[in-house]
Amino acid sequence: MPRYRGSSLKIKAKRHIISYLLILPALVFLVLFVFYPIFYSLMLSMQRYRLGFKTRQFIGLANYKTLFATTDFWNSMQITGVYTVIVMVVSIVLGLFLAVLISYRKKTEMFWQVIFFLPVAATMAAMSIVWRFILDQNFGFFNALLQAFGMRGTDWLQNPDTAFSVVTMINIWTNAGYTMVFFIAGLANISGELYESAALDGSNKLQDFLYISFPLLSPTTLFIVIIMTVRALASFDTIKVLTNGGPLQTTEILSLLLYREAFQFFNIGFASSIAVVFFVLTLVLAIVQLKFDKRVHYQ
Repeated sequence: MPRYRGSSLKIKAKRHIISYLLILPALVFLVLFVFYPIFYSLMLSMQRYRLGFKTRQFIGLANYKTLFATTDFWNSMQITGVYTVIVMVVSIVLGLFLAVLISYRKKTEMFWQVIFFLPVAATMAAMSIVWRFILDQNFGFFNALLQAFGMRGTDWLQNPDTAFSVVTMINIWTNAGYTMVFFIAGLANISGELYESAALDGSNKLQDFLYISFPLLSPTTLFIVIIMTVRALASFDTIKVLTNGGPLQTTEILSLLLYREAFQFFNIGFASSIAVVFFVLTLVLAIVQLKFDKRVHYQ
């Protein structure tokens, strides 16, 4: 009996060793490219350090005190908050609307999926350059179209009254196809027997959506809300190419403020404090959203 127990323990130990060896590459990757950069950014945020200078000085929380006292930071926080909410909500609603419509188009479903997913597959830096030409005040297609209908155009990306709205709409156009694909996958996983049973009771398409599709899409919706929040917060390339945070900082979201401090002013310590605040903000929002998991309906 003792021999049997000893051999059993050896087998279990070998299995554990093999398991740890299998996850070791992923663990090394996470440590090197996720946990270490976070820790290093935290250390940099407590130093006075400018890129290109050898000297570093530990200053504790001074960078954070300076950050929370600057109007640029709170202006970026406000813009980021409004931008994130609008892009997330409208992209999800529009993506769900497109997914429901496409799900009824069985013959052309794949065609419409490809059409609406193209902005997601395209390089947004390149697409942003195209949008700049389209919205150009002098020779842009959009202003020419407005003039053809007797309306007057404007410099959409350099006008403080329109720049934020235009940038937001372009990012919604980019993300709607992204959410649409997830919703289509979620709709495909709902059993057709539920709709057949509801049809026997006289249910119409709207009732099918309200009482079957929408509740059973809640796991997909929760996942998309989290993903879209992170995507909206991390938006950079589109706004950088379109407006570079202008005009008058009306489109300067937090990631652009971080870029400006780090790579234009080379204030790495201060920029790292922005990165840490950005990380904590994203983490808190993700945790809060995950708390709604209890209200999710799983099949």
